Amino acid sequence: MKYSYTLSKIDDINLKKYKVVLKSFKGYIEDILDKLLEIPEIKKSLVFKKDISKIRFDISFCNNETIKEINRDYRKKDAITDVITFALFADDKNSIVYRKTADLGSIVISLERCYEQKTRTFKEELLTLITHGILHLLGFDHLTKKDYDFVVRIQKAVLKEVVDE
Repeated sequence: MKYSYTLSKIDDINLKKYKVVLKSFKGYIEDILDKLLEIPEIKKSLVFKKDISKIRFDISFCNNETIKEINRDYRKKDAITDVITFALFADDKNSIVYRKTADLGSIVISLERCYEQKTRTFKEELLTLITHGILHLLGFDHLTKKDYDFVVRIQKAVLKEVVDE
């Protein structure tokens, strides 16, 4: 399975303050994607029920103020959060595939919140949020304890290989 993604910032977040060099995360994201796509349970995603050969998505970084506005406007929760996903493909059974490419949607991450809540290194926290977001885009949610345990188990397995490499 091929994939492509874009990395960007959507506000005035200072990437240097958090030592985020977008190019340096590309290798990690590709490792995450390669590991995720090797897991048989991932193939249960609605995304892979379509005739596709490629997936694509966007990751945007922002500050707490921006993610709070997004959370309020789109989720009706007036609070800062760490990651929000807009799953364009997995949430719609009528999703369109163009040239065998599934556009999964977008991941928005507050670098400020990521830094504030980190319980490990900032890089590990950020890679956890990216992995979490990709799982959401693939249609894996955590509304039940069983689903939550699945998402956490997959995240940990993937990140153990990616971070420890």
